Amino acid sequence: MARRKANTRNGDRARGVSPLAIFDLRRARDVERPVKLGAADAPEAGPPEGQPRDEHVQWLEAELRLTKQRLKTTTDELERANGAELQTVNRELAQQVNELAKTNSDLKNLLESTQIATLFLDSELRIRTFTPAATEVFHLLDADVGRPIDQVVPTVAYPELQRDVHQVLNTLGRVEREVERPETGSRYLARVLPYRSFDNAIAGVVLTFLDITATARAEERQRLLLSELQHRVRNILGIVRSLAARTAETSASVEEYASHLDGRLATLARTQNIFARTGDVIVDLEEMVRDELVSLGAPDGEQVDVGGPEVRLRQSAAETFALALHELATNAVKYGALAGPKGRVAVRWRVFDTSAGPRLSLEWRESGVAALDMRPTRSGFGRELIERGLPFELGAATSISFEPGGVRALIEVPLTHHNAVLDSPDEQALGW
Repeated sequence: MARRKANTRNGDRARGVSPLAIFDLRRARDVERPVKLGAADAPEAGPPEGQPRDEHVQWLEAELRLTKQRLKTTTDELERANGAELQTVNRELAQQVNELAKTNSDLKNLLESTQIATLFLDSELRIRTFTPAATEVFHLLDADVGRPIDQVVPTVAYPELQRDVHQVLNTLGRVEREVERPETGSRYLARVLPYRSFDNAIAGVVLTFLDITATARAEERQRLLLSELQHRVRNILGIVRSLAARTAETSASVEEYASHLDGRLATLARTQNIFARTGDVIVDLEEMVRDELVSLGAPDGEQVDVGGPEVRLRQSAAETFALALHELATNAVKYGALAGPKGRVAVRWRVFDTSAGPRLSLEWRESGVAALDMRPTRSGFGRELIERGLPFELGAATSISFEPGGVRALIEVPLTHHNAVLDSPDEQALGW
């Protein structure tokens, strides 16, 4: 029996069957046939009966090597699978980190570019972070991160700050108020809002301070301009009413009334055009004189000579002066030096100092008039304006005379900050 088994094994080896395969086949046969062994019949530990112990060890080693190879293959497959998955997870994580960094960078640039002073406080009202513009509203350093807000001194007058931040944290509402920086006069719109985390939980308070200095000053200027506009409109309406009444009193007919009133209203309109063109309520005297003469067809040239130092008149003085010049120019065109080709008009002025302050002296002189009635039959609006209106409105000293060569008018006006703007108080003069 032993020889038959040995021959079978030798035959198997001769056919190229591995010991491990033989062992597997025999183990399968042992499982298939029922075995009934008593305690006395149990085989001893070791190789099967008739099988050398070394050959059994070789079979076990072969099976162990195969098991190791299978384990190694399984381990390699797991490592490859885990490695690929880990690389994918790492790539996704790196992408999310890059996106988060870009978002943080965008947020930082946004906050810095808007120049809005912003402080972020945690739930204990300690400073978490702040924008560079916040250093203009609070005395802050980088080391102040983590300090309670009540230990940081603001540069703005904001005594309600502590009350506002506690109120917002407790009620989850918002507070807005305007505050001012006393040192510079800068104005800020302060906003206190709850800080909400990504899951909409309240995690602190946000303080923002928007610089509204330019807006506040623009609104103040708008109010002043509106008030000035209303004042100017009232003045102009008053002048128009006075012109209409005085023109009616000095006009002999409806046609004369309409003509004179139209000319005087046109003079006011030209003065207002100068105000609109310069964007101010100041008029250059030379520009006003030339505009008036040009409007009546008497430009500066052979018949007209205009000159003097720079004098800038304010609105009320400019309107009254313009009306006086209009009356003189209208009279010259109709009856005086500009009614014929040989007449001349010289309008010259100077500024000189007196003990009471600088004064403007303007002379209107006509020449070349062939004949002139030295005794006017009545006192017209123009003469009344020069002799009575200018002294009343501007405190001027005036005189008007009808000389053989034409009309001569002299107007002297004290220059104050109410009616004029002078570049220099030094005496400026031109000879006549």
